[in-house]
Amino acid sequence: MTDMRKGKIFIAEDNLEVSRMYERAFRLNEYEVVLAYDGESAQRDLLAMEETPAAILIDINMPHMNGLDLMLTIRENSRFKDVPIVVLTNSFYKEDEDRFLSAGANLYLIKIEHQSKDIVAKVEALIHTSTGKDRGSVVQ
Repeated sequence: MTDMRKGKIFIAEDNLEVSRMYERAFRLNEYEVVLAYDGESAQRDLLAMEETPAAILIDINMPHMNGLDLMLTIRENSRFKDVPIVVLTNSFYKEDEDRFLSAGANLYLIKIEHQSKDIVAKVEALIHTSTGKDRGSVVQ
């Protein structure tokens, strides 16, 4: 039997309902999903993963370590330098958007402006077209 899985999506999101919603959306599109509910466990789990994820989705506000610190730590590790990182947040602050994009996020998406199926489509497009070198994109 052939493995139909497209790869792993790592989601760092402290809201259980939101993370489960994204998990379902990605699983429906044949991705394996790994969830973390705070920044510290996300960092620990990412570094311990045997298979590098196809993409990493990060919320900004999480307990124990915020999304920016998590992302900076991930980007320092050469294993994750080309992995697309998508910030999923409800922050409309331009300063947050600028800070994340300049620190290495590939996309900055405001949760309430996108349905989960649209987020899956944007992440898939990023996985297929980006090598992680085209940072600084904003999708609204």
